[in-house]
Amino acid sequence: MTVSTAMETEAIPSTTVNSPAMTLRTHVDSARVGPVTVARIRGGSPHPSCEVRRVISAERGRFAVTLYRSGTACGAQGGRPFQASAGDLVVLDTGRPYELSVAGASDIVAIELPHGMLGANTDLVGRYVATPQRCDRGAWAVLAAFLSGLADRINGLTDIADIHLADALVSLIVAAFAEPAPEPADVGEELTDRILAHALANLADPALSVDSVARRHGISPRYLHQLFRRRGLTFAAWVRRERLIRIRRDLLDPALATRTTAAIAAHWGIQDHGHLSRALKREFGLTAAGLRLIARGDRQSA
Repeated sequence: MTVSTAMETEAIPSTTVNSPAMTLRTHVDSARVGPVTVARIRGGSPHPSCEVRRVISAERGRFAVTLYRSGTACGAQGGRPFQASAGDLVVLDTGRPYELSVAGASDIVAIELPHGMLGANTDLVGRYVATPQRCDRGAWAVLAAFLSGLADRINGLTDIADIHLADALVSLIVAAFAEPAPEPADVGEELTDRILAHALANLADPALSVDSVARRHGISPRYLHQLFRRRGLTFAAWVRRERLIRIRRDLLDPALATRTTAAIAAHWGIQDHGHLSRALKREFGLTAAGLRLIARGDRQSA
């Protein structure tokens, strides 16, 4: 493995980079585990942005699997640009030209393994070249923990020839890349939940409306109506019921007995309370006056 110590924090084993004018200190620890090379690369860059440099390995037919524990990388291979940050894993084919640079303080785990170790899964992994994968779920999280463990104990790996450890690593890589992607979240459902939460927090605003909420969430009023229809609701009816629920609660509260019905209605965004009693009667079977009687303990009169 050849790694330049005067480079723009190059992160892949078996590569050499032409150094820029400024020499940066990069510390590399590496070990062999059977046919697999494991390296931990730590360094720092004073520049927040990436300066991409073209690199190529002398060894062909190998993948470099790189886990970014810290630092930010940018690069490209095969016409596919990418950016990676802490918690991302990126695969590159070291036998083909690629571009890569890392900015900021970095702690990187990189392994190289022959294509042949992947057997029939070579094409599977190859499809994800230069495509960052987030290691925060399932087999990806297990793989990241395994790689971090190797990096933290790299001094104890020197000259380990046991092929079983290398096979375990390859099995984890295959398991991660073969893992089905999580079902995409229903964007419409998430957006509807956000709208409901926003509306509940603003029920007291008399200006709360389809137009104001749609504008607040960057959608059209028509789309907002579509979202609510999916749940068998209309926005106006839902807001009206939520307001009536709170008005009923306040009318039943003895602590608010001195507050007028109009004041309670206005507090919940209803300025015109002319039809309030009928609306309460339809919704709960009691008028405002009836609710007030119950609040005073006169249930028979209500």
